[in-house]
Amino acid sequence: MFKIIVLATSIAGVSCAVQSVPTRPVTMQNLTVPKTALPTACGLSPAASVLDGNRVTGGLWAGLPISTNPWTGTARPVIASIRERMDGPILGPDAPPLDRNAVSRYRLQLADGVEEAYAAVYRMQSDPSLVVVLALRFAATEKPFYPLSNRRTSEHRVEIGQLHAVVSGNGGQCFQAVEAYIRSLGK
Repeated sequence: MFKIIVLATSIAGVSCAVQSVPTRPVTMQNLTVPKTALPTACGLSPAASVLDGNRVTGGLWAGLPISTNPWTGTARPVIASIRERMDGPILGPDAPPLDRNAVSRYRLQLADGVEEAYAAVYRMQSDPSLVVVLALRFAATEKPFYPLSNRRTSEHRVEIGQLHAVVSGNGGQCFQAVEAYIRSLGK
């Protein structure tokens, strides 16, 4: 009888574990939404800024310090920027004010425990608002923190194992398509 209970408990535990793990490993590159899953006028923002007649429109990569869109990498300053966007700014130490170099070193703590980061910015051709996908893959021993005061209604969080992603935007067609695709990766 004891063996039957242990076996049933083991089977239940395995089935719960199987349900929470995606059927295939998700890489950062998998987070880029295929064009076929996007509305016609929605796509990756091709440049950080564009020239429209005599006017330059900037910030099309959401002010992130990335060199390509989408971006994947391990550069600690970029990881710190992405994590700051996802979790909120790191609180400074209770001490005299830090100089610029000390603040930079202190802020880079946000990159600790992160193995890889991802950023992608989408936009509709006729709409200036952006849809931003940010993701971090944490080391197995690390857990992200999500301050309650930093949660925004326009952002949706998706956890796929150690990969944590945030999709933010205005809730329009482009946002809905990107968010649905990212959520589908976790199933």
